[in-house]
Amino acid sequence: MKVGSPSGGPRGCRDVRLVSVIVPALDEAGAVPSLVEALARQQAPPPFEVILADGGSADDTAGRFATAAATLLPEGAATIVRCEQRGRALQMNAGAHAARGDALVFVHADTLLPAAGLAMIAHALGDGIVVGGGFRLAYQERHPGLALIAAWASARSRLTGIHYGDQAMFVRRDVFVRLGGFPEVQLFEDYRLSARLRREGRVITLPLAVRTSGRRLLRAGIASTALRFAWLKLRHARGADPADLAREYRDVR
Repeated sequence: MKVGSPSGGPRGCRDVRLVSVIVPALDEAGAVPSLVEALARQQAPPPFEVILADGGSADDTAGRFATAAATLLPEGAATIVRCEQRGRALQMNAGAHAARGDALVFVHADTLLPAAGLAMIAHALGDGIVVGGGFRLAYQERHPGLALIAAWASARSRLTGIHYGDQAMFVRRDVFVRLGGFPEVQLFEDYRLSARLRREGRVITLPLAVRTSGRRLLRAGIASTALRFAWLKLRHARGADPADLAREYRDVR
C-alpha cells in the first residue's frame, strides 16, 4: 500500500501538531506492553497517536497492545490496523496511510523510545530544513558485542545520515508522501528510504538512544549475524535483488 496524495508547505519554522508512532508487528505479544509503557512516559508536548500495523499475528499481539493502551494511553490515542499482507514495508506504509500526524515515527515492537523522544522529534522538525532522522542505538541487554554494534551504528548514522529501522526512523509526513513511502521490498526498505531522505533536506541523528532488543542477535550469534548482514548489505549495494537477499535473512521483520 502506497501512501496517499502529497501535501507540502514552505520551509522555515514549522510546528508539529501531532506525532504518529507507527509500529509494524508480527507475533510480538511479549514485547508490546513494554512498548506502550515507554510511550506512556513520553514528555509533552507534542500530542501523539500510536498505530499498530499487525501483519496477521498468530499470538495475541493486537489484544495485548489494546489492553496496555487502554490502561496507559489517553482515550483514542491507539489504533490497530490489520494488514492484508505481512512484510515490514507493507505494514509501515499501511500504518502511515491511517496516520493523522504531520510527523511519522516508525518504531519496532521491541524498541523502547526514551522519555524525551517524541518531544525531541517535534523540536527537530520545527526547523523546516530538517526532513527526518533517527536516534542513536542501544540494546536492552548488557553484552560487549551488542555495545560495539550499537556504538558503530550510532557513529555511522551521525556521519552518513543513514538510519535503520531499529533506530526509530522519523520523517516529516509531506516528505514521506512525496517519496511514496517505504519501497515495498522484502529487505533494506529502511536503508532505501533513508538514502532518499538525504536528497530532500537535512537528516539528523538525535542525541538520545532508543533501546532495542538484542534477542535475535544473541540467539543466532552476534559475530555471525553481523558478518552475514554486512555481506547482505554489500550485495545489496552492488544491485542484488532484495527478495533474493531476504531468503537468506529469514527474520526480516
